[in-house]
Amino acid sequence: MIIKTDKDTIETYLTDASNIKGSSSTVIIPENKEELIEIIKDLFNKNQNYIISAAGTGLTGGKVPEFDVIISIEKLNQILDIDKQRNIVRVEPGVTLNQLEELLSSYDLFLPPNPTEKNSTLGGNVANNASGSRSFKYGPIRNYVEGIEIILGNGHILKLQRGKVFANGNNLNLKTEENDSLKIEFQEIHTPKTKHSGGYFLKSDMDAIDLFIGSEGTLGVISEISLAVIKKPEKILGLLIFFLSVDNLMDFTDLIRKNSIINNKTSIEINNEIAARLIEFFDENSLKLLRSKYHQIPEDSIGAIWIEQEYTEANENEILEKWFEIISKYTPFADLTWVATNEKEHSNFIDFRHQLPLTVNEIISKNGMRKIGTDTAVPIHHFREYFFYLKEALKEIQMDFVIFGHIGDCHLHANIFPKNNAELQKALDFYEKIMQKAINLNGTVSAEHGIGKIKKKYLKQMIGEHGITAMKKVKNILDPKNLLGRGNLFD
Repeated sequence: MIIKTDKDTIETYLTDASNIKGSSSTVIIPENKEELIEIIKDLFNKNQNYIISAAGTGLTGGKVPEFDVIISIEKLNQILDIDKQRNIVRVEPGVTLNQLEELLSSYDLFLPPNPTEKNSTLGGNVANNASGSRSFKYGPIRNYVEGIEIILGNGHILKLQRGKVFANGNNLNLKTEENDSLKIEFQEIHTPKTKHSGGYFLKSDMDAIDLFIGSEGTLGVISEISLAVIKKPEKILGLLIFFLSVDNLMDFTDLIRKNSIINNKTSIEINNEIAARLIEFFDENSLKLLRSKYHQIPEDSIGAIWIEQEYTEANENEILEKWFEIISKYTPFADLTWVATNEKEHSNFIDFRHQLPLTVNEIISKNGMRKIGTDTAVPIHHFREYFFYLKEALKEIQMDFVIFGHIGDCHLHANIFPKNNAELQKALDFYEKIMQKAINLNGTVSAEHGIGKIKKKYLKQMIGEHGITAMKKVKNILDPKNLLGRGNLFD
């Protein structure tokens, strides 16, 4: 066990990628699960509030302390087991996506959702129900959590396996390894029918494991995770397609989204149809930022769509022909489409995608201001209305911005770069406006980044006071002293 109290030493634990900063005087780093349990029991007996610190890649202040003791899981970073028969990998919470992907690659396996930040930890991913570019086809990480071990606020252990413990209607009975019986009567929360990550999963007859996925470290401390992984596809096609008009880009996206949703439910190796596993968007400003490093971006392009599709060697020609037949109908830049079919070419695409947030962060750092970025998603039938409302609202504030993200899921990130405090206030007013628009369109205020401390106001607006009350009731049963993750999700 490592304990840090020196002010300079613990400085890096006080913030995350949201750039908000908290306060703490103590960081405790357990070096194994037994020490983690010992620490939690000691803090429970002392009535000391604490917060879990992972990689710090979160964007909502979820790990930022408010005079909490910080428990860092950085040393709990072992891959414990891989079941090659069932394709299940068991890990400690501090294992990063990079670590996992390196291991899985040697077995020709992969974790489907593909969260963007590869330095993030799996504990953080599960706590926030993370997703990524491939979530268009595969859904969020929730869909791949097969088992979870949680240390509750009193230090007792709860182990859950998917498919083993279910709620009976709105009543859930849990039993810890120490034979504590926890009876939870809950109120169902109706969440948006979109890609969504915010608040507790409370559904009638739900699998108990889902309550803890996405709970953002407020119900217990994740100490072990079992994840389902799948075999890598034989081949992957990548296309980066440039457009001359927004309407054509939108029409193209509507078509391939619709076809892909249908065809991803069947075997694409058999039917040779369009079936994207990701559909990503870059607006005109994004392309302008990237053009200095990627001179082959067409000068007149107003946006781009990046797709990937899984296929087999046998149907490569048919798939390519179908894609280019469609592309040619919607853009004069069809011949300038970037194509990736091998590992090096796909690596170039990934570098292109990652270069944008890196460039954005450089601008933010240079300006010395915090980034204002949206994480909203809306139902498909409202997406065009939302998109053009977003564009018009950005035009009104007359500030530098980019829009990019997961257009397949109707989920975009609008990032604004304020240069001074006056512009920051304008950006915050814009943020408020966009959050309300998403709610009014039956969308979500958080599609993938969670709620943390920054967005709890908007979570309340979205699910109502009754939804917040329902979550607090559950927390009071699992964390009766209210010591864990205070300030996350709700006050």
